[in-house]
Amino acid sequence: MQSYPSEHREIVSALVDGRFVIYPNPTFVSLRLQEDEYREFFMQSYGYELVIDSEIAYLTSTEGTEKRTRDFVLFLALLCRELDYSGKNFRDAIEVGVFDMAETEQMLRQSSKWEVLEKTSVADFNEFISIWHRKNVLFRAEGQFRFTKAVKIFFDFAVNVANAKLKEVQAV
Repeated sequence: MQSYPSEHREIVSALVDGRFVIYPNPTFVSLRLQEDEYREFFMQSYGYELVIDSEIAYLTSTEGTEKRTRDFVLFLALLCRELDYSGKNFRDAIEVGVFDMAETEQMLRQSSKWEVLEKTSVADFNEFISIWHRKNVLFRAEGQFRFTKAVKIFFDFAVNVANAKLKEVQAV
C-alpha cells in the first residue's frame, strides 16, 4: 500500500484545482520527495501528467482546452509589448517587478491592442488578477501584484510557439 505524506490532500487539491505548487512551499518538497509515486497517482487517478522542475509543479493534460490559460498568455504578451514600448526590459520587469493594479489596467486599456483583451476574461481586470493569484501565478496585495516563479512556464510556452512558427516560415 502506497504511503503519502501528511500534505497529500493539500497537494492533490492544489494541483487538481489548477494551482502551481512552488518551492519553497513544504508541499512542493513533499511532492518532490515522492515524485515517481505522484506521477503515477495523477496519471492513474485523473489522466493528468505531473510536471515538476526545480521550482514549480503543475498538472497538464492533452484533453482540455484551457480558455483561461489562453487569456493569461494574451495578457502576458500584451503586457510585455507595452513594457518594451515604454523602454523597460520586460523580462526583468515580469520576473522581479511589482505592478500597480490601476496603472497596469490603464496601460493595457490604452494599448492599441486592447481590443484583443477586451473579449477575454482580462476585461474584468480585478477578477482576472484574483483568479491568477489563486492559481499561484501572481501574488496580489494592497492594490499591487507581482508574478511568481510560475510565470516561467508561460514564457517557455511562448518561446516554443514562436520557434514553431519560425520553423514553419523557414520550411516554406
